[in-house]
Amino acid sequence: MKAFTYAGLVLALSALGCTTQTVPGPLVVSTRPLPELGTPGPSGKLVTGESCGRVVLLIIPVGFATAESAYNDALSQAPGADTIVNYEERVTNLFAFPFYYQVCTEIHGYAVASKSSGGADKPADKPADKPAEKSE
Repeated sequence: MKAFTYAGLVLALSALGCTTQTVPGPLVVSTRPLPELGTPGPSGKLVTGESCGRVVLLIIPVGFATAESAYNDALSQAPGADTIVNYEERVTNLFAFPFYYQVCTEIHGYAVASKSSGGADKPADKPADKPAEKSE
């Protein structure tokens, strides 16, 4: 009877799992081509970011692997950059049952500074017309 109890306990423990949210916000997908972000250009710097989550003894989590933290890690390598273009995302898993489980998210790409669409990068408009002077 003890063998069935232990077998049931092992089966129940092996069915445990954790689900974590890897992208905490909405993603924006655009079909409009942005020429300034299409290629890394001379100012693009090749960066790599990584985020790993580990679980010890099937129940003790040690960190969470999220795409956002890997993205922020990659951007921290290029001061002033706020966008990664031409990037790849890789996920690697390592599992040593029942002692250790690791999942890592890696991002490789080019960090660039995006141009604002608020008009800051547009040429200055011509100055406003001066009031007409009185002619005598």
